[in-house]
Amino acid sequence: METNNHLIQEVFDQIVKFRPSLARFAPVEEDDFEDEFDIRVLGDQIIKSYPWPIGVEVRRLLSASCREIDRQRLDQIFKTAERTMQFFGFVLLIQLYEESQSNPCEISDAYRSQFKKRMSVLSLGNFVWLIGETYKILKNNERELFVDEFDEVAKKDFFERLYSWVQLRNEISHYQVNMPPEEIEKKCIQCEELLIYLLSDLAFLAKYRLVSIRQIQVLKLRNSDPTYLHVINLLNNSDSDFKGKSIEENVHTDSNSVILTKNLKDLRRFLKLSPLVIDTHSETINSRDKFHLRKDVFLYSKFRNDHMMYVGTETTEKCDLRALSNYHNLLSEFKEIASFLG
Repeated sequence: METNNHLIQEVFDQIVKFRPSLARFAPVEEDDFEDEFDIRVLGDQIIKSYPWPIGVEVRRLLSASCREIDRQRLDQIFKTAERTMQFFGFVLLIQLYEESQSNPCEISDAYRSQFKKRMSVLSLGNFVWLIGETYKILKNNERELFVDEFDEVAKKDFFERLYSWVQLRNEISHYQVNMPPEEIEKKCIQCEELLIYLLSDLAFLAKYRLVSIRQIQVLKLRNSDPTYLHVINLLNNSDSDFKGKSIEENVHTDSNSVILTKNLKDLRRFLKLSPLVIDTHSETINSRDKFHLRKDVFLYSKFRNDHMMYVGTETTEKCDLRALSNYHNLLSEFKEIASFLG
């Protein structure tokens, strides 16, 4: 467990700044930490605090299978960083698209050209580009970020460290399959420090809630305005058994969507991350062509031959999601976004 202690303590210290209530899990006295405190308690809170696509990768990194400083741990460090960048890049991308619907942003031809190339098959390098260039456009157009805490982060060394991930990935790829053990150990230490910075810089995501809208019911009484009962799954959890709850609002979100919101008590300000992030837990397996579907949270990964492909957060095998009941709606939305930006 000592392998993870530094990462857990550093990241938790940043998360608690945005969720002060989590301070109750930390040791009160320094002696508590040394004698009886189980730091895995803080690790569990980190996993729960981040949106699930990030949290599940942190969970894997903190698991017993990744305690040794070896290639498996190094690969999981990169996987955690890559998924974190992917999710955050999608947040910025969706805001750029949504902002441009009501008040068009000035988007350069260079961005559109690169967007078209890079969004067809996503990779770590493309996520780095997506975050850097999309943020630049939003700020050049003087738009207030939905995740406004990032402005302070961006003023520091965030992008310098972000771009270094690509260099490190290239250095590791140079070794092809075999890396000397001493080189693996060096890279593990180097990359873990970078991951601590990345997770700490984006610790403000703990303030937000990733929500799957399973169902929306209209509630209407005579001589009154309608309200909308949202049946949701909260996709911030330490396991995949996401707990459902209901929220009543006087406005509605979009059905069968995944949204990011700061406040579960007020769903009026949100970013709809679908079709880039989707949740299949509410899908009913009611026909043979759906037997292969998995109930999971998926992130868009590539577009080929008029087919959107996704990667699962818990599902490791490749899944063809074209049998989803709302797949054609997702495809239509994706094409709209891709056409507009690329």
